[in-house]
Amino acid sequence: MRRNKKKGTLVITVFCITVSAALCIWLSRQPSFNPGRIYHNDDLLVREQENFHAVNYALEPVDGDSGGRFFTDGFSGSRTVTIMELEERNSVSCTWNIDVKKGLFKIVLIDTQNARIAETICEGSGEGNMVLEGLPAGEYRVKFAADNAAVEGIFHIISD
Repeated sequence: MRRNKKKGTLVITVFCITVSAALCIWLSRQPSFNPGRIYHNDDLLVREQENFHAVNYALEPVDGDSGGRFFTDGFSGSRTVTIMELEERNSVSCTWNIDVKKGLFKIVLIDTQNARIAETICEGSGEGNMVLEGLPAGEYRVKFAADNAAVEGIFHIISD
C-alpha cells in the first residue's frame, strides 16, 4: 500500500510540473505577457494598440512638431507616438538621431487602412532624415517598437 501511495504522489508531481512548464511556455508566447515579441512580429506590431512596458519612459515635444526628445530604459513592446491623417499624395518628412544603448529598437510608419507597415523609418542607432512622397490618403501611425531597449534620442515627423 505504501509503495502505491509513493507512486501516485510521483505521478501527480510529474503531472503538475509538466502542466506548469507548458503554461509558462504558452504565456511567454502571448504579447501581453511578453510585449518584446511585438518588435519581431510585424502582424502584432500593426494590430496592437498600446502594449508596452518600460522602467522609464519620457517623450518631450519640441516646437509643436510630432515627436521630440525621448529616453527610455527597459522598453519592450510598441507605443504610438503620433497619428496622422494624410490627404491624397501627401509627403512626410522625418528626422532622427537615435542612440540605442542596449536591446532592439525601431521606428515604423503604419498604414492603418491597409494594415501594413508602410516604412521602417529607423532601426537601431543612427542619425538621418527621410522624405516619403506619394503616400495614399488615410490614417497613419508612427510607432516606437522595442525589445528590452535602453534608448535616447530625438525624432520629428511632419506631413506636408
